[in-house]
Amino acid sequence: MHIVLSHALPDGPNCKALVRRPEFPPLPHLHTLFALLARETLTHGENASLTPVHERLACAHLQAPDGLLPLAALAAQTAGLDAGQAWGLLTLCHLAPQSDHVMMREPDDLALQAHESDALMQAMHPYFLEDGLALHAHLPAQWLVCGEPLRNLPTASLERVRGQAVDAWMPQGARAGSLRRLQNEMQMLLYTHPVNDSRATRGLAPVNAFWLSGTGSLPSTLAPKPSATALHTELRDSALRDDAWNWAQAWSALDAAQGPHWLSLSHKDPHFCITLCGQTQSHSYTRQASASQGWLARVRQAWSPTPFPERLQTA
Repeated sequence: MHIVLSHALPDGPNCKALVRRPEFPPLPHLHTLFALLARETLTHGENASLTPVHERLACAHLQAPDGLLPLAALAAQTAGLDAGQAWGLLTLCHLAPQSDHVMMREPDDLALQAHESDALMQAMHPYFLEDGLALHAHLPAQWLVCGEPLRNLPTASLERVRGQAVDAWMPQGARAGSLRRLQNEMQMLLYTHPVNDSRATRGLAPVNAFWLSGTGSLPSTLAPKPSATALHTELRDSALRDDAWNWAQAWSALDAAQGPHWLSLSHKDPHFCITLCGQTQSHSYTRQASASQGWLARVRQAWSPTPFPERLQTA
């Protein structure tokens, strides 16, 4: 079993500071778990990578190039659609221009209802068809898009832009020209759409844009996952806001809800692995790495285990 924790290694200054302070919660189950493990690998990513470290690790068996991790094709396969075609994830969102950048509001905050999503898809679909793209319902605020223009079009993960500036992550190159035009057309269409008029009367933010991500197609011979992999994103929202208090509370909730299960798995599964991910690096811990340490290191760890918060302290 491989557990991948996104946003576990803090990048924001507030979260970084908290893990060095006694106010950080004790997390007893995770402390016990990591006393049994040792770090096996440390991987680095680039700040400019379109695919974040935790997504790449969660789908490592796909061996996809940066920006072409086919998350949409995987979702299409689950839905019984032809995953061999080219797919993308379309996330409805609200973009807010600032003085020197454009910010994406957290998409989940839109709380889009199913009937709103259906009305927007009905209005937007003809424009996408003109560019050889077909829309398929998936979630109220996220649809599947199918069409050949998406096959080799690298796109930035939604994780890069939710609640963040989007300017540096917009699709680039000649292949992205039609997508940028389509985004402009949808901005004008959505500006006067009745769904947004209704949302305005209720004091809700309008849907004024979409973000495309997870583009590509599944390989013709899909390699099996080497082991079960579970991606956990419970720490994401507070980490992206650098909200240290709520990030710590998310850790406490994760320790209580998952810690006993993970501890049990670590005893049963000799290949158990847990990976702590940040924006540009990840640390993977296993029982095998602990067993391969010298006897003195094992004795020291048994008598004086490294406090769990120290595992989260990165440069």
